[in-house]
Amino acid sequence: MKKEEYLEILTEQIRCKMARGAVAEEIRWHIEDQTEAFLSEGMERKEAEEAAVREMGDPVEVGQDMDRIHRPKMAWSMIALIAAVSVAGYLLKFGIERAVGIEGSGWLRSGRQLQFLLLGLAVMAGICFVDYTRIALRAREILIVFYLCLVTGVLFLRINVNGLHLWIRLGSFGSVGIVPLLCLTVPLYAAVLYRYRGQGCVVAVKALLWMLPALGIALACPSLAALVTVFYSCLIVFAVAVYRKWFRVPVKIFLAGTAAAAVLCPLAGCGYIWFLGDTYQQERLRVLLQFDFSDGNYRMELVRNILGQSRMVGESAVFAEQAKGLAMSEIMITGIAGYYGLAAAVLLAAAVLALFLVFLRISLRQRNCLGMLMGCGCTAVLLVQTLTYLAVNLGLFSLGSDCPFVSAGGSSTLVTYILLGILLSICRYQNTAPEIRKFAGMFRAA
Repeated sequence: MKKEEYLEILTEQIRCKMARGAVAEEIRWHIEDQTEAFLSEGMERKEAEEAAVREMGDPVEVGQDMDRIHRPKMAWSMIALIAAVSVAGYLLKFGIERAVGIEGSGWLRSGRQLQFLLLGLAVMAGICFVDYTRIALRAREILIVFYLCLVTGVLFLRINVNGLHLWIRLGSFGSVGIVPLLCLTVPLYAAVLYRYRGQGCVVAVKALLWMLPALGIALACPSLAALVTVFYSCLIVFAVAVYRKWFRVPVKIFLAGTAAAAVLCPLAGCGYIWFLGDTYQQERLRVLLQFDFSDGNYRMELVRNILGQSRMVGESAVFAEQAKGLAMSEIMITGIAGYYGLAAAVLLAAAVLALFLVFLRISLRQRNCLGMLMGCGCTAVLLVQTLTYLAVNLGLFSLGSDCPFVSAGGSSTLVTYILLGILLSICRYQNTAPEIRKFAGMFRAA
């Protein structure tokens, strides 16, 4: 039997079309390697190839074995964990809404959160079945269009609330948050970096340039939460790519430079505002850095009071009078500690962090480079958001932020489940997704 005939029969046994090319290439390599071994023994090429094909075994049986290995597999354990944490977050928040007596109205609307929770789970399930590797084929084009849409929205469709432009009006469809949309740029950024494998030091400039539009939009809103999330998430993605030696650069020097940027850039920004910024910017910086307990820092003072009076289990004595009138969606972990007890807050926070750390571990173990980096990008966004939110809920600083699974619904909830859907897609296709080898000749030219 000829090599191509053997490969055709073998790949017909594999039901996942995505995996057929990678399996055929691997089997072809084994056949050619064995053919060379037979040639060295004095066989003619035709005879050597036929012998090598025979050694591979029956093509139907081998193809069936490959089919069992290379097929999409749902990460049911991760889906169950996501569902459990989602339900727990909803029920805990629902209980607090009932306790403070504003059920179904205002900024605490359990019905709204439930609607977006169910919609988010449906979106996550749909994205889970999408072939994420297709993003790499048009990563730069997709990210450019996404940036243009965001810039257009900020310039012409923004909603001005107290000098902040954090929402884009979509006519009769309502509005969408700019901050959650900026979070979606991180996995796209990871897909762009995937295209630059094999390049030299110039990749640092390209990585910075692709990051700048998102940071500029965050500054234009302005949204410090978006700036922090996008900046540190992109730095993590770049650091992972450098550590994995994707680029022809001095690894230790670049990792040290990335760590320095993570520290020095925020310090430089604070220094600029402190000495050269407008008065209102300097006041916000003072509030953020906790230099005083002015009226603008009332929320942090309240957080510390609630936490200081919280019990291990059960409602604190001061929760009922202090919780009313406060936007609990921004300090929901504090609210859980005050109403249910510190144990409930710690368990929920630990469950959320554990979920994202497991996803990070899965992403770092991906054999597909694109899946590894996009998975790290999605997980970095969720982890940075969660850690920032927990810091606010511990009274470390004042920063408006959202946390996955305990937000008030809306676009932030949907974006969380979109990111989780991408992560589940990466898990589902981890044994089937091939490396996109057509980029091999593009790395030097890009």
